[in-house]
Amino acid sequence: MEQRNSITSKLKISKRRETYRLIFQLIGLSIFVYFGRESTIYVILLTLPLAVLIGPAYCGWMCPRGMFQNIAGIVGRKFLGKRYNRLVSRKVHDKLRFFRYVLLLFVLATVILYEFEVLGVSVEAAIADGLVAIMVLSILLSFFVDRAACRYFCKDGAFASLVNLVKIRKIRRDKSLCNSCGICDKVCPMWIEVSTKGAVEDHSCISCFKCICACPQDALSIEE
Repeated sequence: MEQRNSITSKLKISKRRETYRLIFQLIGLSIFVYFGRESTIYVILLTLPLAVLIGPAYCGWMCPRGMFQNIAGIVGRKFLGKRYNRLVSRKVHDKLRFFRYVLLLFVLATVILYEFEVLGVSVEAAIADGLVAIMVLSILLSFFVDRAACRYFCKDGAFASLVNLVKIRKIRRDKSLCNSCGICDKVCPMWIEVSTKGAVEDHSCISCFKCICACPQDALSIEE
């Protein structure tokens, strides 16, 4: 009975958490629609103090692209079942997850070259349109792979993720409580192997905290 009550309580907390996440994502979408594409980087900068404390929470809680990916993922899971999230192997994932940093460096180089008038307006616009196309296609790819845009193609997420290198409070795993069930690994949208770590220091972490909420042993928590 006690275990059943614990599971019921966790489900209620999970639903409440996802409701809050959706509200914040809708706020992020409203900001994006009203202020345009450049608003994303400004919101990331405004949430930087929080990010330094617990990591890139904007990515896990407020990014509207995350909302669209979640929707694509829900549909994908329904149609693909166990085949969902099998398109990319772990070996390919470990290499491909660095591609978003390549895109970030490419964008920075483009901005610098444009400022020094090495690139013309038409070339800069074509590159911007290409990046938008990549993002749209990667969101659609989330029908097959959980948070594909966040994992592999989001330059803004790559920039925001750098705070993982200096964040103050990390997610820690209590080895005495953990039974290595692997549930945290399965729910992690960034495919981090949480169950093998003492502390989650992976640069890919988006501070969504799904692993903490899903842990049946309460072995995961944020450092105090």
